[in-house]
Amino acid sequence: MIIMLILNSVSGNAYNDMKLKEKVHQAEEQKNLQRLLLTRAEMEKSRLRKQTSNGLDIGVSLNPGTTLKDGDVLTDNGNFIIVHQLPEKVLHVRIIDDRNSAIFIQVGHIVGNRHRPIHISQDNSIIFPIHNEDEVDLFRQLFHDIIDHLELHVDEKIFTPNQGMNVHEH
Repeated sequence: MIIMLILNSVSGNAYNDMKLKEKVHQAEEQKNLQRLLLTRAEMEKSRLRKQTSNGLDIGVSLNPGTTLKDGDVLTDNGNFIIVHQLPEKVLHVRIIDDRNSAIFIQVGHIVGNRHRPIHISQDNSIIFPIHNEDEVDLFRQLFHDIIDHLELHVDEKIFTPNQGMNVHEH
């Protein structure tokens, strides 16, 4: 007999709720904590079937429009499951000459045409996911007119788009 745990709601986020964080810690000490490793794309789905890192088969069925976030906790009958977003490759684009607003517009146009969600960091770098290292060459070509005004580097991290800047990707 296959047992699948069906989860319909998020109890909260362990990174934002200190009481929940303590409950997660206690569940971990009692060996009653499961970890659900998801890609950003999987986290955006309201329905999902996946196994936890310990092999527990779960089904997630959330209200339409509800998305999971890194650190969200799903609970059912004493089972604690914490959601961990998997890191992904991202391209950081830092504009060196930030006095020239036309460069910002060109970068925004190019990245927008590729339908990428973006995150604007504290240092005003524009960060967006890439599928593989070959895309760096593609973006270098796309930025060819302004490449002397940019610094590009690839990183692997948990990507979270700025609110309202999570668009569909092609």
